[in-house]
Amino acid sequence: MAKTAKKAKLDRNGLTVLGLEKLIGIVLDEAGLNPSFKKRLNAALAGVGGGAAVGKLIDTRLAALEKSRTRIRWQKEKAFGNDLESISASIVKEFGAVDPAMALERLIRFVLGYEGIAERVNDSSGRIAGIYAQACDAAALLAAAAPAEQRVRIPSLLNSGLEGTDYYGFKTLLAVKIAPVLPPDILKAWDQTLAKVMTIPAGTTILPAVVHVRRAIAEACGDIGAHVAIEEALPATLQEPIILAEKLLAAGRHADALTWVRKPRKARVGFVRRVDLLSGALTAPPDRDKLEAAILDGLKDRPAAQALRWKAFEQRLDVAMLREYIDKAGDFEEFEALDKAFAFVDRHKDLLAALYFYLSWPRLDLAARYVLDHGGRWKNEFGDMLPQAAEALQDQYPAAATVLYRTLVDQIVGGGLLSAYGDAAAYFTTLSTLAARPGGNEGLMPHAAYVAALREKHGRRYGFWEKVPAELYRSQ
Repeated sequence: MAKTAKKAKLDRNGLTVLGLEKLIGIVLDEAGLNPSFKKRLNAALAGVGGGAAVGKLIDTRLAALEKSRTRIRWQKEKAFGNDLESISASIVKEFGAVDPAMALERLIRFVLGYEGIAERVNDSSGRIAGIYAQACDAAALLAAAAPAEQRVRIPSLLNSGLEGTDYYGFKTLLAVKIAPVLPPDILKAWDQTLAKVMTIPAGTTILPAVVHVRRAIAEACGDIGAHVAIEEALPATLQEPIILAEKLLAAGRHADALTWVRKPRKARVGFVRRVDLLSGALTAPPDRDKLEAAILDGLKDRPAAQALRWKAFEQRLDVAMLREYIDKAGDFEEFEALDKAFAFVDRHKDLLAALYFYLSWPRLDLAARYVLDHGGRWKNEFGDMLPQAAEALQDQYPAAATVLYRTLVDQIVGGGLLSAYGDAAAYFTTLSTLAARPGGNEGLMPHAAYVAALREKHGRRYGFWEKVPAELYRSQ
């Protein structure tokens, strides 16, 4: 039996099988159809002649990009994005292979031109911004590949973008990405320059971009003292005391960490930039209470740390903090602490918070008992809390799940929430299934009586009843 020929893949080996002449034909055909691809090919061909030739070609394209003020209509956004990708790829792959330092200079120029691009195109999809975010990552690779003697010029190429308003954030991102690959001596000299920009003239608004980059430099140098100096030089509205406290804890400077973690953070108005989303910069700050408790542990003040953990648990029914409290409890203390905690949850005024705690711990038995104890008080104020709780309980505790599903049906149908009738019908169907199980209605109104009452009260909610299988209510 003849063997089936193995299918070639679109990879290096597969393309090699095609042969040079076939590939040349395909490339030329694509170049004739795709202007961006053709420009990329021209850059590659220029690279054969050395850095000067490819640099000249890229400079021409960058100059044209910077000079143009034409608004890009939505019909041409895709082609425009392709052209931007082609420029970036030509700089990184073609020029970067020949002269990484000069390629980096062009890529910095490319990224610093984002503001002009943003004014010309409605980048609702975020594709254009994504191209520039990738260019920032590529810039770090070029900086790392640049000869050591040429890296000293890099900060000066970036400073012009940091000394003004960085509304879109790419100038800052570019510098923050490059900083970790530069040697300490260059970073320290760069920080000294930025420190002057940050502090003079007196009374001038401090530029957030400079602050972010100085923090990145301190991080790259592993200099906790520099971190402290930067924060101390800032007004309270720009300080990040919790983040600094976390760094001080990691450095073993517990007393200083305690001072900063207890420092109040001034409220300030802010906004989320697309670059922050693309770069992953929007990470949640450390939990203040958890961090302070860890610092107190480092100071060997166990009573204060435990008291803080218990207080945090009581304030927000924090499962993680109670777990930490139990983990740090002495022998035979944990059982007493758990009993005390569960008793506190039972008395809590927020029913949904208490139920969420029991489900998260998890103690489904206590959650089910809690649901039944408060049978007539449930309200689905947060949209998906009760459905999730009912689903979690229905396998082992059908009566408790029944209470929650009935609450949901009553609220949706009673409120005439047309858009949720489909959900209510699904809950109603589940109620019929639970009613057939042992204990499904234990201690509750029988299912038939519940259906009859619902029909009597809301029989005219035709939009709901038409979504329910007729056999589930006509036989009741």
